[in-house]
Amino acid sequence: PTGILSSEEPFCRICHEGGGVGELLSPCECAGTLAMVHRGCLEHWLTASNSSRCELCHHQYSLERLPKPLTEWLGSPAMQHQRRTLCGDVICFLFITPLASLSGWLCVQGAMDLYYSNSMEAVGLMVLTLALFTIYCFWTVVSLRYHSHLFRTWKQTDQRVRLQIPLPARTMHTHHTLNLSFLSKDTRKETVV
Repeated sequence: PTGILSSEEPFCRICHEGGGVGELLSPCECAGTLAMVHRGCLEHWLTASNSSRCELCHHQYSLERLPKPLTEWLGSPAMQHQRRTLCGDVICFLFITPLASLSGWLCVQGAMDLYYSNSMEAVGLMVLTLALFTIYCFWTVVSLRYHSHLFRTWKQTDQRVRLQIPLPARTMHTHHTLNLSFLSKDTRKETVV
């Protein structure tokens, strides 16, 4: 059967496929049956786990982290609640901004008209204007900070990872070459599953 690998043939510790699927690398200090991995499998795992170290030998990989585009954040099904909240806040901002501006302007105009005839009402209108302005500014700052925090968190945790391993001058896919690199590591560090 083609799906079963012989015990001597190295295979990817993530997908358990052999070298026929892609080039097998040994990018960390793991040895033995856990030494080999496909570049794509490792990059996918590092992206999903948001890690930069081998989970077994704790080797620090040399990585390039590529941010995902904003359109992916907007289109991601996992971000549906955040998108709905953002849309609601934008609609509220577009509705509340003119309303707060008009209310503040009317209160200031009323206070100026009442300043000489009834100074207590004028002071009350000025206090109301300051309260409206303070609440509006507070809500705006909290909303902006909340949404920027969500976006920054997403941008830090959802990145594409590219493993930085110098590619050899020519790639050899022979069984003998793979076995030599597979067996050449220090077997004292071998991890058995």
